[in-house]
Amino acid sequence: MTSVNGADHVARLLGEALRRVREEIVADSEQHFPGLRVSHYRLLELIPPEGARITDLAEVAMMTKQGLGQHVDYLQKLGYTESARLPEDRRVRLVRRTPAGDEAVAYGQAAIARVEHAWSTHLGPTRYAALRQTLQELGKRR
Repeated sequence: MTSVNGADHVARLLGEALRRVREEIVADSEQHFPGLRVSHYRLLELIPPEGARITDLAEVAMMTKQGLGQHVDYLQKLGYTESARLPEDRRVRLVRRTPAGDEAVAYGQAAIARVEHAWSTHLGPTRYAALRQTLQELGKRR
């Protein structure tokens, strides 16, 4: 990706940082969790232990219901999720993680923790804490 006017702009810098996180997540992923991409880890992490409705997950993931449903179907085929229609409203589909889905979430979170540790070591704890605080502040919706 080229930079704007020859300078590194914030979108490119954030994109590169995110690329490093994604690389860490998928480094050994295929060996442990075949078929999962970074987007699948993110979706699995969004599913609460009690499960969630497709429409609620789609809203949180900022996806269409159809797109999210396709991801859930794929994850179900691989054994990472299960879903069922609610008895009181057969139109509503409730999605839960399976034990394999829980293991994948733990794997993804451990990969992120490794990146955070590496960045904290590289930047030092004070600069890393400031980075986290700044990102939290910038990420808040106004």
